[in-house]
Amino acid sequence: MTEITRRGASSLLLAALAAPAVLSRTSFAADAPRVRIQGSGNTLTNIPELYAHTFGLFEKNGISAENLPGIYNAGGILQAIVQGTAEIASTGGSAIIQAAQQGRRVKTIGIGMQGFEIKVSLTKPGLEKVAKLGVSATAPINDRVNALRGMRLAAPATGSSSDTLFRYSMKRLGMDANRDTVVQPMPDMPSVVAAARTGAVDGIIGLTATGLGRAEAEGTATRFISFEVEDPTLSIYPAIALVVSDEYLAKNGDTLRRVLTAYHQAKQAIRRGLTEDELAAVKKKFFPDMPDAAWTGGLKLTTPNLIGPITPSRAQFDALFVVHNATAEVPASVTYEQCFDSRIAEAVEKA
Repeated sequence: MTEITRRGASSLLLAALAAPAVLSRTSFAADAPRVRIQGSGNTLTNIPELYAHTFGLFEKNGISAENLPGIYNAGGILQAIVQGTAEIASTGGSAIIQAAQQGRRVKTIGIGMQGFEIKVSLTKPGLEKVAKLGVSATAPINDRVNALRGMRLAAPATGSSSDTLFRYSMKRLGMDANRDTVVQPMPDMPSVVAAARTGAVDGIIGLTATGLGRAEAEGTATRFISFEVEDPTLSIYPAIALVVSDEYLAKNGDTLRRVLTAYHQAKQAIRRGLTEDELAAVKKKFFPDMPDAAWTGGLKLTTPNLIGPITPSRAQFDALFVVHNATAEVPASVTYEQCFDSRIAEAVEKA
């Protein structure tokens, strides 16, 4: 990676911020900047991006955007922007802390989703175990967490935001996920849902929007714990962050302004309230096989977390820092400035 001087980076960014924020709504030219967005696949957590694709917001802002096949691992997603196989990473917010701690020159420039709902739903074997203990889904949170002792739980990949938040939430309530439960990492969310269907595990960990809701809609898992209800830190936790390399940020401020404008417009539409026709168009394009109950229930839970500002904040960084250091073997010592750059997003929202 070429070293970019602070002076050069600042001048390019300032030029981008000074450019008009309202862009032509005409079709983009054939030589429009190409932006490849690497995420973990199509889930309800990235509805702003999928809405922008569905209704041509990237094109209207002069961008040729490509939604790359998912990588179900935050480290792999970030590696894509470091290696240059993608320009933007759409990933769990937790990834930036570890990346900065490792000396990687990357920055969070936008927030796709604020607020993390981390849940545990039990399969039939798990429900039978808690029933024998006399613990129900309405019992005090500490009783429900203690009831997980010895259970085998299917989870997203080790190091993912869901995995990190589960371990943090367990520790916060006096449990050690490694010692007190058997966490079985899965390669992707369909594998987690499949484990629930077969009853091969006692429960599954995750978000309603990324597959857990589907298992519940199918009746193969039943909600048992919603950690976010008990922890205000999770309400400001940046669940989905837009991350770029420092080098790309320094050289492509105007392109990123256009991209963030498309995201901002999508968030405005979601904040306004998407019509049935708009929702049907997104579902048809990206979620044709999702059961209606999972689609409706997932949107109901996820939408409130999608309407917040796109600009990264210090409060969000603080939430990331607290969660990371609660679970990391070696605490991080990084700063806000090493992890976040809010200048372009601020300019977009102020325009």
